[in-house]
Amino acid sequence: MRNTVKSFCRNCSALCSMNLEVENNKIIAVTADGSVSPYGAYMCAKGRASVDFHNGEGRILNSLKRDEVGDLQPIDVEDALDEIAAKLSALIAQYGPRSIALYHGTGAYRSVLGSQLEKSFLSAIGTPNLFSTMTIDQSAKWVTMGRMGVMASGKPAFADVDLAVIVGNNPVVTHQTYPFSAGESGAPAKSYLDAKKRGFKMIVIDPRKTETARLADLVIQPLPGQDAAVFAAIAHILLRDGTYNKAFCSQFVSQLDELRIAVEGFTPELAARRADVPVAQIELAAKWIAEAKRPFVGSGTGPSMSLHSNLNDHMIEVVNALVGGYRRAGDKVRNPGTLNPRKFVEMAVAPSRSWERGVKCHSTDIGQLFGEFPTALLPQEIMTKGPDKIRALIVFGGDPVMALGDPTLALPAFEDLDLLVSLDARVNETGKLSHYVIASSQPFERHEISIPGESLYPEAFAQYALPAVTKPAGVIDDWQFFWALAARMELQLTLKYWSYGLRFDDIEDGLELTMDKAPEPSEMIRFLCRKSRVPFEVLRDNPSGVRPDLTEQFVESAMVDNGARLQLCPSDVATELASLLTEEETPQNQFPFYLTSRRILEAMNSAFRDSARTRKKYPVNWAYMNPDDMAQLVVLPETAIEVTSEFGCIRALVKADPGLRRGVVSMTHMFGLLNAKTKPLSQAGSYTGQLTSLQKYLEPINFMPRFSGVPVAVSVDEIADEINDQRH
Repeated sequence: MRNTVKSFCRNCSALCSMNLEVENNKIIAVTADGSVSPYGAYMCAKGRASVDFHNGEGRILNSLKRDEVGDLQPIDVEDALDEIAAKLSALIAQYGPRSIALYHGTGAYRSVLGSQLEKSFLSAIGTPNLFSTMTIDQSAKWVTMGRMGVMASGKPAFADVDLAVIVGNNPVVTHQTYPFSAGESGAPAKSYLDAKKRGFKMIVIDPRKTETARLADLVIQPLPGQDAAVFAAIAHILLRDGTYNKAFCSQFVSQLDELRIAVEGFTPELAARRADVPVAQIELAAKWIAEAKRPFVGSGTGPSMSLHSNLNDHMIEVVNALVGGYRRAGDKVRNPGTLNPRKFVEMAVAPSRSWERGVKCHSTDIGQLFGEFPTALLPQEIMTKGPDKIRALIVFGGDPVMALGDPTLALPAFEDLDLLVSLDARVNETGKLSHYVIASSQPFERHEISIPGESLYPEAFAQYALPAVTKPAGVIDDWQFFWALAARMELQLTLKYWSYGLRFDDIEDGLELTMDKAPEPSEMIRFLCRKSRVPFEVLRDNPSGVRPDLTEQFVESAMVDNGARLQLCPSDVATELASLLTEEETPQNQFPFYLTSRRILEAMNSAFRDSARTRKKYPVNWAYMNPDDMAQLVVLPETAIEVTSEFGCIRALVKADPGLRRGVVSMTHMFGLLNAKTKPLSQAGSYTGQLTSLQKYLEPINFMPRFSGVPVAVSVDEIADEINDQRH
């Protein structure tokens, strides 16, 4: 029997509503459901790939255990849980709770109950060792918040923005917008086109003329890694001409004089020379930013993954602060939250600098950012001897050994673990190294609530999804894994509504779970809806979602000045700017190109890259180059090249991209096999992580590796010619 089930996509941050066609407990088709969703009837390539992803692509239907010769063999999940719990208990008894760590991957972000119980499990053990994709992705934004502070009112809603400055982000492809960039996560291209009808303008700053840049009014294509110089110059112009928002700055910022001194040398001429862009473009961008009534200056992973990533992000936010790019008192709050209602007050929140205090890494004198340790330090935390050495790692929905890059360092560290457990629906590169791989359920097999999209929707909206199909007998839900381990280890778990910025142990309102009998997922979600504007029962009875009819709400003025200000130029930022000013302006002759990271619509990090649709379009991880660069190197399309950095060499097949500026090679992160060397076609692409170091060129504070803007050389050699012979 065939029936239609309402649900929502979990394949990116948009959480678009969808209809699932189900027959004999199998999903056979998906379509967009625009009946209630604020995004309308929209679905991207990842959503359309849901059927293939759910039903195949190497999915495992039972848990696995590594045998004595290193092969993964089937094991009953209950037996695996017994053994894992016993090993964890033994390690804690012998070495203490800090011997245990957890890595939270991309696949975990939209598993609400799993994510909440993950935090409770770590708290019950008493370990601070939480790592995630965020600190090898966009943690520069956390560093900026920690050094500058934040405005409690938040960035303006897209409907109110008249100028968006988007730096190193491609929302039309990534669907990643608020709070980092202006736009809507669902149907992003449509939102930009609709906004243009009301006079909205957009500046895109990116080495590549991206899909988003094609909609822009001004496109600036700098050399990679020069964002800090470009935005220091824009700040210079705003201060030089007195076109910054004086009223906002007088009320909410400090260190304006220090900033003026620090950016004095960053003339538009210097920045233009550094970035290799016209001076006029920098001047025009500064003029438009100053003239905008509701500007939103933001960025994506590009600046956060390249040279000077922390300074890049800080200077981008400095420009946003100089022009008051935040919600102001009296502004309409278009999405005040549904499941977790919020009030917005126009006031600054002081910098936290959380990494300077509290619990520290045992290998390096650095503390946590937003409750997490820098993931780039994970190998050191495993390998460095001492009482707090990590000996067991649980990987929840991720592939950290690939995501980290530098396999010469990452691989030995993961192999050194006493216990490595992967909780995933597939065996990825980390899974291949694991002692246990616990087969977890797919999104449409579990209860879910739209908490991850709560602040991203353009208006108040929430959706609750029941399981569309029954999960196979050999798999368990993510939350069940943590509950079952805790029950075996005689730990008490408490369900709390945790979100970024909150310390789990400080959240007072929680639901103690029964540990002798597994809790009902619907009852846990009911608890998470306890403050919701829409009761759980209403969400349950309206499977397409609910847009509550709310009284208009507005940003409030602070009743009392709390004394906090946005710190535009603290001493460490001033030092970094001074260092940047004297830095060499040209790449090394040995490595005349820059390798940048690009996103593709069909994949989300490593997910969906093996779907039939994706593989047809991307049989390899194409190395995109400007056609003029290809002609100069005498490289033909789809022939093989070597890409060499200071740290490694990969081989890839080249494609022409006329929208890419000269001197840049553009490839996708997380493709290929961990040790792929010579055969991109048979080895699922080319792994750019081999060109990265986890020991050199790490950023201060967050220890962010350089994944983009990597100096490289490009050549064709004899081995590559052999690949070309296979290709043609």
